[in-house]
Amino acid sequence: MDSEDPPKQARVQRIPLANIRPNPHNPRRLFDEEPMKVLKESISKLGVLVPVTVYPQKRGPIRDVVRDRFVLLDGERRWRCACELDLLNLPAIIVEQPTEVENILTMFHIHNVREGWQLMPTALKLRTLMETLEETNERKLAELTKLSVGQVRRCKILLTYPRRFQNMMLAPTSERMKTDFFIELNRVRGPALSEKFPPWKKRGDSKCIQIVLDKYLKETIKAVTDFRKLAELYRGCVRTNRLGKFHTELDRFLTKPDMGIDDLRVPGVTFVKEVKEIKRSARRLLAQIRAIDWEALIADQEAINSLRRIMKTIQAKLAEALVTEPRDATTSEN
Repeated sequence: MDSEDPPKQARVQRIPLANIRPNPHNPRRLFDEEPMKVLKESISKLGVLVPVTVYPQKRGPIRDVVRDRFVLLDGERRWRCACELDLLNLPAIIVEQPTEVENILTMFHIHNVREGWQLMPTALKLRTLMETLEETNERKLAELTKLSVGQVRRCKILLTYPRRFQNMMLAPTSERMKTDFFIELNRVRGPALSEKFPPWKKRGDSKCIQIVLDKYLKETIKAVTDFRKLAELYRGCVRTNRLGKFHTELDRFLTKPDMGIDDLRVPGVTFVKEVKEIKRSARRLLAQIRAIDWEALIADQEAINSLRRIMKTIQAKLAEALVTEPRDATTSEN
């Protein structure tokens, strides 16, 4: 059998810094100060140790790295630090120019194995991909981008907000609003828009969002997870045919600046019995698992299989309810 030729190693070349520009398809629009400071200090002492990846700005043969222009495919943080340090050139690997879709997908795939982007910039680039491919299916988008289905769903939620609220999530660190606020708010805002809640409709979507945001900033709403209580109250009113009462309470909530979510009251509507039973069962199961002799358990394959099914089902339900943490910088925003 003939031996295969070893793969060719990409040649590293030094490209003048002025000949490199950032990638217009890079969703990473936010570069927080502290991580950039650490990287800049490292580069000032050791130089750029990992080459950036670039492609020629125009298709055609590569003739002269001193004169040609290149676009970053990977390494914008290194490039930004090098610019601030007034370096003359960067070590770079030159690859062929990708198509627009290839470019966007490359950005997502790099994100999947690196420190993540904040969710709002990711959502904006996901929208470009959805429009280019005319694809909105969450599972297909997740497979293409290597994001989770939950991340894709979160991105699609953020894209429904008016631009000025999206800009709040793109602001510098000290002024930036957490994406979690808008995602959790949508548990109520979503039905309010689709079902045309009268209190929401008469004020308008942007006005209602601002009212609730002001309550949160003033800590009248203590935590973003409180929106889950409001959503549960709504569902309880639907189940018990008390939707009119819910609209009345929601109107009061939107009218009174000092009224919190815990102040909403609809007699006869409480959390469903199943939730209480699950909480009791979960406490019992947790106590049993902590107390069990695991050497005895591993001898019972049926018990192990049952626990695995429980674990898988819980994870799926939590992901479906958007309460699991995504693999992106929203984790660090919390």
